[in-house]
Amino acid sequence: MELIYIGIGILVFLLIRALHKIRVRDQEESDKKIAFGKWAKEQKDPQLVSMVRHLMSEGRFKTWEEAVRYAEGTLGTPSPEARSHRQANDTEGTAS
Repeated sequence: MELIYIGIGILVFLLIRALHKIRVRDQEESDKKIAFGKWAKEQKDPQLVSMVRHLMSEGRFKTWEEAVRYAEGTLGTPSPEARSHRQANDTEGTAS
């Protein structure tokens, strides 16, 4: 009987771990969507935004930042918001 309780305990533990991982992944995805939405609102070029959306829907890039860099290179118009965002990320870990 004790083995059954131990087995049930292990299954419950594994289930909770799996559900937690799914919740964390979903939260990360929603954070990415919110960040992309903010970026898209700040853009002046609707062609760039639609191109990035299209590239992301195709699944060619893992992050929307990579898709922005590719789209900017294709269109030849770098966006100042994405550039300043990248520069801010580059200096986060450095000492002043």
